[in-house]
Amino acid sequence: MPAGRFTASRAASIHDLREFDEGIILEQIEKWGKQGELQHVTSWYGLPAEITVENNLWHLVRVAGVPLHHPPVVNLILRRGLPEEARLRLSFLHEFGHLQTLPLAIAHVLILLIIGRWRRRGFLGSLAALMTAALAHEAVWELASEAYAVTKAGQDYRRIYRRHPNPGGQVLFWGSMIGIAIFATLKLLRR
Repeated sequence: MPAGRFTASRAASIHDLREFDEGIILEQIEKWGKQGELQHVTSWYGLPAEITVENNLWHLVRVAGVPLHHPPVVNLILRRGLPEEARLRLSFLHEFGHLQTLPLAIAHVLILLIIGRWRRRGFLGSLAALMTAALAHEAVWELASEAYAVTKAGQDYRRIYRRHPNPGGQVLFWGSMIGIAIFATLKLLRR
């Protein structure tokens, strides 16, 4: 495997995940690529992509040259107060989670667009419904991506947040994303 290449199979390596600890996170980042370095990854369904995590505000997931734009909600709220190495590693797993959960995100938005109530809303009603669909889609995708990070980091995820608690950020992220995902989805699907 070429140096600096990080694939889905490598991400799922039990050995690599077991070593995910604050004491050696910097070593893992150096092994998998330095901060801001473009990483070539492959999803579980074979889609190649590129990921870069630079800091709290700047990250990029690009598929076939097309960036998957999304706001840095997790990096600003949930990762606040974590050591830089832990924050960068968890952020990388989260961004990789966006690629891994892309089929779920697409299925959710298609359900909203196909089954959702769009008729007889008028122009402003349709615009409001599209904005609600965008919010629901973003919340579902953020939740799925962070769930991927939680799963892949395993007990180390909980250990890092126990050592560096951010209860306000955790309640804000999980509570608001779950609330928005459920409320906005149900609002569009109710008859």
